[in-house]
Parts: sequence; structure tokens; C-alpha cells
Amino acid sequence: MNTKKILILKDTLGSFYKSKNEHLFFCPFCKHHKKKMSVNVNRNVFKCWVCDTKGGISYLIKRFGTQENQYQWELLNQEIDMSSAETMFDQKIEEVKQTVALPNEYVCLAKKGLSHSALEPFAYLVSRGVSRRDILYFKIGYCETGPYRKRIIIPSFNEDGNCDYFIARTYGTDWLKYKNPPVAKNIIFNDLLIDWESPITLVEGMFDALKVHNAIPILGSTLRQDTKLFKKLVAKQRKIYLGLDQDALTKSLKVISTMIEYGLEVYRLDTSEIEDIGSVTKQEAENLKENSTPMNVENMLKIQWRN
Repeated sequence: MNTKKILILKDTLGSFYKSKNEHLFFCPFCKHHKKKMSVNVNRNVFKCWVCDTKGGISYLIKRFGTQENQYQWELLNQEIDMSSAETMFDQKIEEVKQTVALPNEYVCLAKKGLSHSALEPFAYLVSRGVSRRDILYFKIGYCETGPYRKRIIIPSFNEDGNCDYFIARTYGTDWLKYKNPPVAKNIIFNDLLIDWESPITLVEGMFDALKVHNAIPILGSTLRQDTKLFKKLVAKQRKIYLGLDQDALTKSLKVISTMIEYGLEVYRLDTSEIEDIGSVTKQEAENLKENSTPMNVENMLKIQWRN
């Protein structure tokens, strides 16, 4: 029966490509230039990732299909509850935006009249190629005492300007490099500061992001489809540069493959000759972007073959 349904949809909406359990068509509502409307035939619902139009497939057939298509569809289908379209593409919707308080001992290194204790974190940041402008722009601070003693603190602000996460990286002798807050990582780090109208660079950590313009750390080496960051990248449809560490090559290619399935334009930075993005200068990082490789099936196979 699903085969017949697909034929009716194709006759109504045009060509498509399949991604797992969904079929992606051009959206007839917003007329986006890429196939961004997901249709799940098993559950009889659809959703456009760009304009967010959603509902039962019968509505699509009634509005855009021929009388014959409408008749055939009614024979094949019993309409489901329209409300299921609200949740099937977003299985876990966090209605309340996450917020977190910075440590009580946090001191911003951009403020005047800092104590002598600020010299050590300053020296550490300089050794990592972080400028005073970076410190001011990203509100970088430190803790001299408390649970985050001798750690650099880099806060993240959501689109509303509220702190939703922070990085706590040791500049002392603690064996544990990072000691981050006990909250979810499903955030868009510093969403407030991202220019969503320009190309986005994805890197692993915040010290990598400090080296590249308009960069977002994914706080690891994987990026799942159900994360807020992935969904926003799909919705915004910007050019994406991926600069993960070389030892995460397999994960990088998996992320790239998924992005291509969603019609994203992806370029991969070659990090095989460096430790990570955070270990090079800002100019060297920009050079990596300029020499990045556009990702398609052929280039992905070449990378796999070389490695």
C-alpha cells in the first residue's frame, strides 16, 4: 500500500529522495529551492523544516492533488489524528529553555581593577592565542576559588541573552581538564553571537571556536539529528565548514553524510597536519577554511580511501 501512496505523492508533489523512514519533497507552501518537506507515509504526516508547515498527508493531496489522486488516496488511507504531526518529527521538545548560573566565584577578565590572581589565567589564555578582544567579546573569566578553582570560564548565551551553559577549563595542575556544569549539552553554544546569515564553522571545542570566525563548538565530535543545533542548521540552510580533529575522521564523515542527506552544503577542513584547530593561529585556521574540500559522495570516498 505504501508504494501506491508514494506514487500518488510523486504525482502530486514531484520528485523526492528517501532518508530513512521519510521521503523529502519540495515544499509547495514556502517553495524552498531544496527538498525540505519530510513526509512519513507510515504515519501519514508531513512537516516542512523551513516554514514549519505540518499536518496530515490527506491535506496535501486535497490541496495540491488531482481529483483522481484524491479519490485514490481516500481509498488507501484512513486519516489519523492531525496532532501526531506535532510530535513525530520532534520527539522531545524542550519547551522551557535551559538556563544556568555562572559560578559565584566567576570573575570576568575584561573588567578593570583585577587582582594579582588574574595574571595566571591571562598568561594561559595568551599561550592559547586568545586576544583581549576575544576575552571581552566572549566574556571570558576565571575562578580562583570554589568548585571551579583555577579554571577558565567561558559562558554560552542563548538567543534571548540568558546563560545556558559554560566551559570550565583548568589552567592549573588539575588532571581533569574540563569540569562543566551538570546540565544538558543540547544547546547552541553562544547562539546569541552567531550570524546565521553567514557561513557557519563547526568545531569540537570552544578553544577551537575562538580561532575561527562565526564558529560553533559542538562540545564533542558527534552531532545528532535530534539536537537543537542540527535542526537550526537545517532550517537556516547556510554553508557549513566542518573542522573536527583528524582522530574523529570516521565521525566527521558520518556527520557530513547526514548533513548532505538534508541538503546542506558542507565543506571539510583538513586537520591531518595539526593537533586541532585550537592549536593554530587565527590566520592558519582561516587558511584551512579557504582550502577546505566541498563534500560530495566522490570526495568522501577519496578521503576514506586515503585514510
